[in-house]
Amino acid sequence: MAEQPPVAGDSHDVHSLLSSPDRAYLVNNHGDQVQIDSLKGKKVALYFSASWCGPCQRFTPNLVDVYNELSPKGNFEIVFVSADEDDESFRGYFSKMPWLAVPFSDSETRKRLDDLFKVRGIPYLVILDETGKALTDEGVKIIREYGVKGYPFTPERIKEIKEEEAAARRNQSLRSILVSSSRDFVISADRKEVPVTELEGKTVGLYFSLFSFKQCSDFTPRLIDVYEKLKAKGENFEVVMIPLDEDEEIFKKGFERIPWFALPLKDKSNEKLIRYFELSTLPTLVVLGVDGKTLHSNVADAIEEHGALAYPFTPERFSELGEIEKAKREAQTLESILVSGDCDFVLGKDGAKIPVSDLVGKNILLYFSAHWCPPCRAFMPKLIEVYQNIKARDDAFEVIFISSDRDQTSFNEYFSGMPWLALPFGDKRKESLGRLFKVRGIPMLVAIGPTGKTVTTEARDLIMLHGADAYPFTEEHLKKIEAQYEEMAKGWPEKLKHDLHEEHELVLTRTQVYRCNGCDEVGQVWSYSCEECNYDLHPNCALKDDKQTRDDAEEEKPKDGWICDGEVCFKA
Repeated sequence: MAEQPPVAGDSHDVHSLLSSPDRAYLVNNHGDQVQIDSLKGKKVALYFSASWCGPCQRFTPNLVDVYNELSPKGNFEIVFVSADEDDESFRGYFSKMPWLAVPFSDSETRKRLDDLFKVRGIPYLVILDETGKALTDEGVKIIREYGVKGYPFTPERIKEIKEEEAAARRNQSLRSILVSSSRDFVISADRKEVPVTELEGKTVGLYFSLFSFKQCSDFTPRLIDVYEKLKAKGENFEVVMIPLDEDEEIFKKGFERIPWFALPLKDKSNEKLIRYFELSTLPTLVVLGVDGKTLHSNVADAIEEHGALAYPFTPERFSELGEIEKAKREAQTLESILVSGDCDFVLGKDGAKIPVSDLVGKNILLYFSAHWCPPCRAFMPKLIEVYQNIKARDDAFEVIFISSDRDQTSFNEYFSGMPWLALPFGDKRKESLGRLFKVRGIPMLVAIGPTGKTVTTEARDLIMLHGADAYPFTEEHLKKIEAQYEEMAKGWPEKLKHDLHEEHELVLTRTQVYRCNGCDEVGQVWSYSCEECNYDLHPNCALKDDKQTRDDAEEEKPKDGWICDGEVCFKA
């Protein structure tokens, strides 16, 4: 849950803050009473949390580690302020915490603290200095990012850490990335400890991965193939996995099949590296050069597309690959993307094998889809309608279904409702086409022109916006459509006031599909819109006589004693 604006700088009397008229103590997880006055002269962190909160459950172990390291100093304490719903939940959760708590029975104090520190989301950690002055209410962020290094949690210390990190980036090395105060090794699949020094002078890929995440499990075999090819060629390349799994057994089982090294599961460096490299997607493969400096922040896509050819992942190599891809695009034909060895056909509705050569010279849509995908099923009726409209006026047009279904039965069921062609289920060409067109989500619709070159990878959006009129999806044709839309709106006012929406002016807006709040019909392209109220009027409704519009709206309302449901009105 999101943290709120800071309350840093506010001062508090800790005894008054944590006590009540009939209580001057806190409790530990054994139920013992601890006098609030024992906190004098200590930094105190107020930990707002609850057992039902997933983010809290994940954060608490980190906070425990920090507390256990700082506790021997004798000048730091944490006080748990529970948001649990019952005493049993409180006690179960608090039993894992080595610090103190406001008694669960004192709901009035807990609520007062919530209100005072403007707690709107948990976990939430407010840190007070020895005088009761609020140092920060961003304690959760500080602990997540810096751990015990953040102590004593002052603005000056956080500034100092950031300056240290900036210097570390400037002086980055393999050791600064992979070595910690408690570990100077990586581990192999057979649990041997391999010194980081053995990796120095190599190009190293840091593979942020999660065995239980499908995208990672799909990418890992591709990376293994590249790794083994580079090793066979004697290339000075190594991979170190940064495991993000929570489950020890899942990690062990997955790591047994991996030929490279890893950091230990739940090693503190894993979280540090996530922040350091600003991880935003999985899988991610960060590449460090032979000097330990970052060569590339993520080459996963390049490996998917180019395999071992992407090595050594330098800017020069990517420039070369760009030229190769440009030449491929210019030379692309339908057969170059749809023929692979003996796979030189697609399936017709009767199961017949249609040679790819029969489709040369046609406009083709490659439809990446699957039966299990709700957006795909929602889009298909629209695509069928468009397909039939286009085929009625141009027989040199076809759609080819490229399935991501999980089994043959699902494929057969889904394909049976389609009037076009398909690649066979499990066909190896699906993978190469997915890489070529960078398919990251479905449904996706790629338009191929009569020459076999790619016209657009965004044909789905064009169909949703223009329907069959988008055909043949070329830039030149779309410019004509845009010109027609601009001509359509000539003479219309940019803004207007309307009796059906008296609160604000309505603004002429380009839009996709919407439902008119006046006539309740579907509209597209242009609307008179109020963004603040999410209100749209079709130009026909907005521009005609206001009285007529009001009358029409009145006619749409059910008469007294009647209820209208869809296309039928029933007597109440």
